[in-house]
Amino acid sequence: MCTVVLRFGLPVLALAWLAGCAAPADQPDADATIQSAERVARMLAGNYVGTSKQSGSPVDSGGLVRLEVRVERIAASGVVVRMEQREDDSAPRSFVVVFRPTMIGTRLEGDFSPLDPQGRELGSCPIEVSVQSDGFVARTSAASCRFGQGEGAAALIKEIAHDGQRLVIGDRVVDPDSGEALMSDRVLEFEQVQRFVGWAGVLDSDASWRIAEGIALESDGLGLDPEDAGGMTLGIALDLAPHRVRDGQPPVLRLRVFDRDSGELLGQSWADPQATRIGLALPTVQVGLRLRNTRKQ
Repeated sequence: MCTVVLRFGLPVLALAWLAGCAAPADQPDADATIQSAERVARMLAGNYVGTSKQSGSPVDSGGLVRLEVRVERIAASGVVVRMEQREDDSAPRSFVVVFRPTMIGTRLEGDFSPLDPQGRELGSCPIEVSVQSDGFVARTSAASCRFGQGEGAAALIKEIAHDGQRLVIGDRVVDPDSGEALMSDRVLEFEQVQRFVGWAGVLDSDASWRIAEGIALESDGLGLDPEDAGGMTLGIALDLAPHRVRDGQPPVLRLRVFDRDSGELLGQSWADPQATRIGLALPTVQVGLRLRNTRKQ
């Protein structure tokens, strides 16, 4: 096993399986079919939550980034995947990626197209895909991925890397003639959204516990206000999402409990991103959650 860094040169993108690692030599595949492209598309499909990082910044930008990826069409001409990215309250950004097989089993080709708010393509760039046993790396080239004209012209180097569980997307915008960066490189690190179920309880003033049974909380940071069996709120709010404790280290899964009215943080706990259970025990608040679904394989 080796460790490499994507072409953006950011250590946060180091993954043991990427193109710098030893891989079987490419062999011509005379029976190449759309199935190889479908496999990559299915691996990519899902709901993700993650963080954004600009080159030169030691910390994440702050807010969570949510990404929905779905397979829209499977045809002989290629597998069409739509990606919709949301950040806080800003308008979503949408993209389409088309994967097509080649005569080499470890290579795909295709197109990357950003969309306008009405869903129309703003342009199209060829994309090359290197397929590994447990993931893939897709990349556009500054020579062939260009937008705008004259002084507003720019070239986009976009990398999409997936290891079967974790998704990393990097963007570099450069001058099409000089190759110099026109803005800070941006890296998005995503984890698959997971669904947890369980219970939450609060201690009332009469020393009895009120319990919310059968609650469901997803690891997308959107939050939940649990209610007891009578439909009364417990007066707390829960959220669950990836969180980076230290720069350069993988994120943990963080559970937080807030006072519903004041917004005060009452407590938090951390777990490994692949944990199947997470909980919190405070004198007046307790939460117990277990993983409902398994990670996509």
